[in-house]
Amino acid sequence: MRGVLLGTAALVAAAALVPPRTAGQAAPDVTFSKDVAPIFNSRCVSCHRPGEVAPFSLLSFKDARPWAQSIKHQVETGAMPPWKADPHFGEFRDPRTLTDREIATIAAWVNGGAKEGNPADLPPAPRITEGWQIGTPDVVLTMKEPVTIPASGTVPYATYPTDFVLDRDVWVQAIEIRPGNRRVVHHAVAQADLPGVSVGPGGSQNVHLFSPGLEAMVWREGYGKFFPKGTRFSFQMHYNAIGRETTDQSKIGLKFATAPVHTQVNTTIVLNNTLLVPPMVQKHEVIAAFQFPNEARIHALRPHMHLRARLGTASLIQPGGERRVLLHIPDWDDSWQNYYVLARPARVSKGSILEYLASYDNSPANALNPDPRQPVPWGQQVWDEMHSVYMTWTAVNDRNRTDDEPIQIAPSRLFTGTATARR
Repeated sequence: MRGVLLGTAALVAAAALVPPRTAGQAAPDVTFSKDVAPIFNSRCVSCHRPGEVAPFSLLSFKDARPWAQSIKHQVETGAMPPWKADPHFGEFRDPRTLTDREIATIAAWVNGGAKEGNPADLPPAPRITEGWQIGTPDVVLTMKEPVTIPASGTVPYATYPTDFVLDRDVWVQAIEIRPGNRRVVHHAVAQADLPGVSVGPGGSQNVHLFSPGLEAMVWREGYGKFFPKGTRFSFQMHYNAIGRETTDQSKIGLKFATAPVHTQVNTTIVLNNTLLVPPMVQKHEVIAAFQFPNEARIHALRPHMHLRARLGTASLIQPGGERRVLLHIPDWDDSWQNYYVLARPARVSKGSILEYLASYDNSPANALNPDPRQPVPWGQQVWDEMHSVYMTWTAVNDRNRTDDEPIQIAPSRLFTGTATARR
């Protein structure tokens, strides 16, 4: 079945594995302090540090040394860093990849005995933001009560409110979700209930998403999301049991724009919620599409699927029929749902279509398949399936017509200043 569905706009707010490579012979002078630490600092420690999603830290030689052989295997096979975009399609801001030279350096370090070297050669310690990536938020929204997560079993999706209601109109320039307990939060969606507006099955608009590997959303001056007075916020949470009872109380941080905003940032979920993957089928393709109502720019894409998904391709089709692949993921992994920010926004003519094609394997050949004998419908639990791509885009107007630079900035390059709200 190839189902086609025009995606509906919802305001938010996440390559094949690189083939094995041979690093060459060990160089005896390769050390952690001089050669490897700079690579880890720039490529790895955003996740591999205490309190983050990775299972061990790479901030020091003492942290990294016990994992040396595993690190070599992971980088040579391309399993780490977890970047799934096919390099033959699209260019992205801050791709989470290692160069051949960096891979060879890590392999040579391990092959040479994983030596520490002279501690005086260590580069300056990386600047790590403790707590909020976006700096001190102007508003922090917290779940009303802690949520108890049982030791085992399935934890149903649920929506948890906050007590916060906007008392004025605001433009938001940065959004971040901070899980209270990263061990149990599979993903978290910040939702906004706008006064007098009903969007989506639950009447809420998606504002932002947390899942492993996703950073905070920060837009540069002139761009942001608008929320009117009376907007209420809540959390939609997906929890995993971890073998012991525990609790979570997550938070949302917002920073308001400090300068006038001329362009609304839109996030459209291009989806097909009619999919039904037949049993014992190895290649089942599903399509969704969104047609742009006006001239626009596409800034970022984040596919979302579950365990039967094998690949996903987002293509831009211009009114004249010209097709351009913006993102191709030939080896989907539910564990790493990256947010792919285009190095330069894709220009879109009015009437163009963003098409999202995904292929599903519901056969015994799929080692992750819970039960190939059953048809798989759309559903929120991981043993069900989804078909969607979150697309960040802006409409072209007189203020941004010549602006072809990325609008999203990494949290490490944040704006500063005193927050103001538009009344």
